Amino acid sequence: MTYRNDPSVEETDEHVIHERRTYDDRPYDRPAAGDQVNVNAGGPTYVEQTSPLVYARRVVGLIFGIMIALIGLRILLLALGANEGNGLVDAIYGITEPLVAPFRGIFSIDEVRPVGRSVLDVAAVVAIVGWSLVGLVIVAILRLPERA
Repeated sequence: MTYRNDPSVEETDEHVIHERRTYDDRPYDRPAAGDQVNVNAGGPTYVEQTSPLVYARRVVGLIFGIMIALIGLRILLLALGANEGNGLVDAIYGITEPLVAPFRGIFSIDEVRPVGRSVLDVAAVVAIVGWSLVGLVIVAILRLPERA
């Protein structure tokens, strides 16, 4: 079966029909604006260029991911009643305190102490939500130039 009127199909000298498809399986006639064209023995292949904003979004995601992971570790250590005299525990508390401080006082309860040394740091839970939203807003702002 030949599709002579279909622009997504190309006929070669050997009378074999080759369908030209992109990575997401949609037909194409030519590359999109801003794409690089590499010509190989098998025909043209299109390589998508990446924007510098892609790398900026990755860096922002990495930074906020590390922040959220550290705050989550803080919540876990406080809930398990970790020894504050330990250097690693003290370092995690010291690193995360400036990240949690802006969210202290939002609610009337900052900590819940159910039994013994266990503590549920409500401000740290709110900090995870808050920093996640800040990270999402920054990534959304970095996507704006590509949508135009």
